[in-house]
Amino acid sequence: MSDIQQVQGARTALGSTGFSSLGSGAYVTTAAYDCTANNPHDVVVEVECATSNTPAGNKQVVVFLKESLDGANYRSGPESGTTTTDELNLRKIGNVPMNSSGVTQRATFSVREALGYRPNFFKVVLKDELGVALTAGAVYTSEIAYSAP
Repeated sequence: MSDIQQVQGARTALGSTGFSSLGSGAYVTTAAYDCTANNPHDVVVEVECATSNTPAGNKQVVVFLKESLDGANYRSGPESGTTTTDELNLRKIGNVPMNSSGVTQRATFSVREALGYRPNFFKVVLKDELGVALTAGAVYTSEIAYSAP
């Protein structure tokens, strides 16, 4: 009987226009990620961000997911702006603590762990709760598959 091995794919950038200069209290959404091409078991999302300003407020970037079955109709909730009215509709997957300036902070999150399944499509929604604007930021993905040795 052979063991199943986890295979992690290459780290790939996920487009996120505006994340690297996101203002305090604002949301930004990445491009959609299509899981139907390779049908991975899971997708790891990595968020990296920094600010050259001194963080205040909650000192964190909040990371959410919006999933979709068809790539056209996504979970409701904010994707831009600063209106928090429908934030509760988003699926929170974690935070990136930002306690100091001039340091790039990184965190990784499992989509399957956050949702309980791997959706066909998803977008990552990011919210700046630093009390100051970000001065750098990027989002990456890596697919997780399983194979026999």
